[in-house]
Amino acid sequence: MRDSSRRGLGVLAIALAAVIWGSNGVIVNLLPLNPFLIAFFRVFIASLSLLPPIAIVYGGGFLKALRCWRLLILNGFLLCLGWAFLFASMKLIPIANAVLLNYLAPIFTAALSPILLGERLEKSSILALALSFIGVLLIAGDEVSGDWISLLGILYGLLAGLSYAGFIIVSKRLRGSFSSLITAFYSYAFATIFLAIIAKPGIPALSPSAWILLLILGMVNTSSAVTLYLYGLGMIEAHKAVILTYLEPASATLFGLLFLDQIPSPQDILGGILIIISGLMVSRS
Repeated sequence: MRDSSRRGLGVLAIALAAVIWGSNGVIVNLLPLNPFLIAFFRVFIASLSLLPPIAIVYGGGFLKALRCWRLLILNGFLLCLGWAFLFASMKLIPIANAVLLNYLAPIFTAALSPILLGERLEKSSILALALSFIGVLLIAGDEVSGDWISLLGILYGLLAGLSYAGFIIVSKRLRGSFSSLITAFYSYAFATIFLAIIAKPGIPALSPSAWILLLILGMVNTSSAVTLYLYGLGMIEAHKAVILTYLEPASATLFGLLFLDQIPSPQDILGGILIIISGLMVSRS
């Protein structure tokens, strides 16, 4: 396959994954379950659906990754917190705002990397931190006109971004030894264990349509979309992949408008643009 064709396929795969992820907020709002329980079923279903292909590709070799069990457990815990906080935020504020706050993760990663990874904080990252902070203030200021529940949604969104930043840093350590697919599988598996402890799941009394939504969230929006993303990541540069993932907040805005009648205000749009610009600055540097 020619390089141009490979890049085209890579772009298409990552763009499709990002658009699929944008529908998460609509599904979360339509499910009559608390955020921790939704996150549990998401990672549980994703773990089950990833296990057969991993076993086929790697055989029993994927068990060797357990020698790094401490980092794998930490990664699962951070993923557990990140998705639970994100879903909680989506229940309280417009899904586009929740997703944008979660996309502060690259900014948080840039701020924490000098401390945790010994990496140098570049001038562009400092400017990105300042711009993203202004963006958060704009979104939060718009929500302040509501009530304390909206402010709680903002806090959950920020905690989601911070948790995901930790997940990125730990995943970077793990990726030095294992494939992305193995790292993803164990992250889902250990997140399932933590969420089972927190949510104490049973078999909820849900309608058939709600069960279908849960299956879509776990199999399509998680395991399949992640596979698409990893496939595309092997064909294009990492910074281009990061840029394409910003289709997620854009598609989340569209899904929220179409299915939940959530219309972003000019202040939200401006804040979101600043956060996106900040993330792009960090990814390109």
